[in-house]
Amino acid sequence: MKLRSVYLENFRSYEKLNIEIKNFKYVILTGKNGIGKTNILEAISFLSPGKGFRNSRLDEVINNNSNSNQSSIFFIIEKENQKNEIGVGFTKENVDNKFQGRKIIHLNGKKLKRQSDLPNLVSLIWLTPEMDIFFRTNSLFRRKFVDRCIFNLKPEYLDNLKIYEKNLNERNKILKDISTKNLCYIEGKNVEKDLWLKKIEEKLVNEGIKILEERIKFSNDFNSISNNSKSFPKINISLVGDIENLLLTEKLDSVKGMYIQKLQSSRRIDSIKGSISCGPNKSDLKVVFLKKKLLAEKCSTGEQKIILISLIIQFCKLMNNKGNFPILLLDEIVAHLDSKIKATLFEELQTLKNQVWMSGSDKNLFSDIINQKEVVNLEIEDLLKQ
Repeated sequence: MKLRSVYLENFRSYEKLNIEIKNFKYVILTGKNGIGKTNILEAISFLSPGKGFRNSRLDEVINNNSNSNQSSIFFIIEKENQKNEIGVGFTKENVDNKFQGRKIIHLNGKKLKRQSDLPNLVSLIWLTPEMDIFFRTNSLFRRKFVDRCIFNLKPEYLDNLKIYEKNLNERNKILKDISTKNLCYIEGKNVEKDLWLKKIEEKLVNEGIKILEERIKFSNDFNSISNNSKSFPKINISLVGDIENLLLTEKLDSVKGMYIQKLQSSRRIDSIKGSISCGPNKSDLKVVFLKKKLLAEKCSTGEQKIILISLIIQFCKLMNNKGNFPILLLDEIVAHLDSKIKATLFEELQTLKNQVWMSGSDKNLFSDIINQKEVVNLEIEDLLKQ
């Protein structure tokens, strides 16, 4: 899978920008800080469902200096000798005196009905400086990373997440309505609401089990990939949580029964907290640095950076083994790496079949590979003059 061209119009700092990529495996974007390297990588990240790797409001990506309320990105993607033209548009609309953004996708001139169809067309994985807090932030950040990995492998997984989220919101709404009137949920006080909750919780359990099983399968598949690197640490991952622990030790029917019971028994506390006490949205990704037998969150900041890179590389290897070759976006990846780790990173990237986009302030940061024939260096200053 290769990205062959990117055209931006009214996107972030760019009024117009056109990038043509020939048969290059590595695309290196260089230029001084603040010139717009990350903006280009962010634009590419919108080929994935959602709000891109900055998770910004969609109306914020429209160029502030433009009088237009629209922004557009056009891509040509080459996959297995087939080329697709994908257009991603953003509109800014005033709804109830508040600006809202909307993302619209076209495939070969026809509107794509669902963003969840994008992973069938193109796969993406990224690593940005903002992800340096990966092991020090809340579990939601890590869950989203795992879920993104899984839907790149299995696009229909997005449907499981959406159905689960829909029923979770419904349960939260019912409990919130009850707590507004009665301070908190009281079992048996409203039989009709209890029956309603029971049906929703059964749906939550069915979808929740599917999600958790996919996450467990992903961690098992990930751990089966060998790591022969001398400099990158060998790691092991697992998804931990109450229901995951049950799935590993109990029969499926028993797990479903215990899961439903947990949801029912936690209604009161959930009505007070406005959240749910167990399920996929309570899971956490745990990564072990095997050499030290230490959780990544207990490692030094420098070690965490290297472990995170290793996590990304191993995932790409897993996808390669399954015949999928996501485009890899690495923003400012080498800025704070020593020469040994940097050289190892480039060696690892060369073993992959992925197209890799990297950014940095100076092309000398990429001196190990910059002169190779499959590498193109695009200096942003030069692109802006075209």
